[in-house]
Amino acid sequence: MPAGKAKECRCFQSPSRYMQGPGLIRRLPKFAANFGKTALLIIDPYFYDDFSVRVPKMFEEAGMKAYSVKFPGYAGHKELDELVAYVKTLPEVPDTFIGMGGGQAMDINKAVAATYRKNWISFATALTTDAPTFTHTIINNPGAQNELMFHYKNPDYVVVDTEITIQSPAWMLTSGIGDALATYIEAQASFANNNVCNSGLDDYRPSMLGMAAAKLCYDILLKDGVAAIRAAKEHLRTPAYENVVEAATLLSGVGCENTGVSIAHGLQAGFAVLPKHFPHGTGVGYCVLVQLIVQNDERFEEVFQFNKAVGLPVCTGDLEIPADQRDAILEELVDGVYGKRWNVTNEPFFFEKSTLLDAIKYLDAYAAEHK
Repeated sequence: MPAGKAKECRCFQSPSRYMQGPGLIRRLPKFAANFGKTALLIIDPYFYDDFSVRVPKMFEEAGMKAYSVKFPGYAGHKELDELVAYVKTLPEVPDTFIGMGGGQAMDINKAVAATYRKNWISFATALTTDAPTFTHTIINNPGAQNELMFHYKNPDYVVVDTEITIQSPAWMLTSGIGDALATYIEAQASFANNNVCNSGLDDYRPSMLGMAAAKLCYDILLKDGVAAIRAAKEHLRTPAYENVVEAATLLSGVGCENTGVSIAHGLQAGFAVLPKHFPHGTGVGYCVLVQLIVQNDERFEEVFQFNKAVGLPVCTGDLEIPADQRDAILEELVDGVYGKRWNVTNEPFFFEKSTLLDAIKYLDAYAAEHK
């Protein structure tokens, strides 16, 4: 995400359309028809056998053509180059590119479509991150920091078929909630520090609409988050589930892109040193608590209880850091981000590296008293 002091101009950007509800996969030909007669489906391996047969048949019935290719499972430069080259082997460059799967599948779809200056649709099958709505692609670099590739627009459509997402394991929604939980808390810190918004366009400040989306996201999560996780565990599509899906996808995505990030995302960026891998949003949800401690924020206790209720980590034990290795791993974690990740200090006040380290240890002490 970009760093720098904002000037007077404001910016707001978002997908052209957001669609959410049961059975929307059947409307993909109708959505794609707005851009032409052909489409390429870049499909997550888990869904490939089903979607690569079912969806092209829908397009055929609509008098259209849909090609399909299996997402290689990783969004890196090599994989992107291979998919760009694959498009050249097709009879024509498709009018619409549809990424079907999780965050990485949708991200690489954006990059391939942008290469050919075509339209693209994000079709989310899991709700673990803000990827469906964002204008950028995260390119993974093995052994190094990830790279942000900014595109010239947001997705033309974001489509969330909740008959499909409700079948996903509940931990995926928990991760999405963790990522979304940070949106407003980080937005406030970044706004107070007058940092540019996450659009990546220039020196724009966040718009009030971006801040309002972030706030609404936070409010919905605290109201309906626990009920949504309960429903997700039983694969039951309830109004609370639908509300949280919108909050974790549209409101979190638009809210984050049009505001800024802070400690929660900055600290999570160093989680590669942990002995166990955790989904991005799960780590961010934990780091929200650390940020609230550093800010001496009165919301800490409420968010702590919320994290416990939805299954987000609240201590280093939940992160499976061995007690006898805790101090060494935490030193490595904090040393890897403080002074190296600008967003970890994107606050309207100065704090030392030791303050961040002490906040993590304080969280452990608090969690031990509130089992």
